[in-house]
Amino acid sequence: MQDKLLSKTVAMALGELERDVDLVITFPSIEPVADRIVEAVLAIVPNTALSHLELLGVRDLVLHAISDKRFCDWEMPTLTGFTAVEFEGIAEKLPRD
Repeated sequence: MQDKLLSKTVAMALGELERDVDLVITFPSIEPVADRIVEAVLAIVPNTALSHLELLGVRDLVLHAISDKRFCDWEMPTLTGFTAVEFEGIAEKLPRD
């Protein structure tokens, strides 16, 4: 399990649901159930271990790369699967400040 904080948070939420009788967990411990949920979530969401500062850096790197036509030329879509326009859309999904 890579994200212990996420796993702990899910376990706490499951515990609250069980205490409120909204959910019944028949497993002796909530942690393995939380770990399986976290594994499923991490399979479809970005790595939560990236810091805000790291995400800002990735955004700046992408924007810098697509602004340089010598770097982001005709070969870039072949190498990455994304055009400059698509990379711009990806950058817009990352934090700005």
